[in-house]
Amino acid sequence: MPDTAKDTSTAPDPDFVVEVGGRCISHFCSLTAALSAGLKLKGENAGAKVKVYDAREKESA
Repeated sequence: MPDTAKDTSTAPDPDFVVEVGGRCISHFCSLTAALSAGLKLKGENAGAKVKVYDAREKESA
């Protein structure tokens, strides 16, 4: 029987988080991708409170 479990030990951890209104929307491995997604969300709803941050810094705080 083949092993269908994915080996996640080599996959990079998502380091950057995009939040809208205090709720986590998505995770990204690069700051550029996270900022791009955040800007797109902000463009779709100018009144939204969009936050992009480094998840590693928030964990250590």
